[in-house]
Amino acid sequence: MHTVSDIVMDISRGCAANNMIEICFSYRIVYFVNENGKGTKFYIDTLFDGLRAALESIVKENLTATNSIVISAVTTRKAEGTVSLLSRSYGFSLNEYFQKICEAEEKEYIGSNYGRRKMQWG
Repeated sequence: MHTVSDIVMDISRGCAANNMIEICFSYRIVYFVNENGKGTKFYIDTLFDGLRAALESIVKENLTATNSIVISAVTTRKAEGTVSLLSRSYGFSLNEYFQKICEAEEKEYIGSNYGRRKMQWG
């Protein structure tokens, strides 16, 4: 499961690899909202200081129990053309989130009593 911090760190690494000063450029975040087998493409333009807020708003405003989101690219314009700053795409899905929660709860409820689940007595 990925976080917004992972994406921001990947963008920073992309800026360093392209010898860029982050605050001197504007960025375009390209993302897809996938629902019922159909993906719709969107984009947001932002400055480096607004990257985290823009990514968080994409997830908060678009992610539901019936769809998924993929942050597919973060680009900027440099003298020689468009530069892609992400090393990969990042997907967000509530199914994946709930699966992580269930795995964490599973580990919490399994005791050392021969691997049996602890009983909840009221």
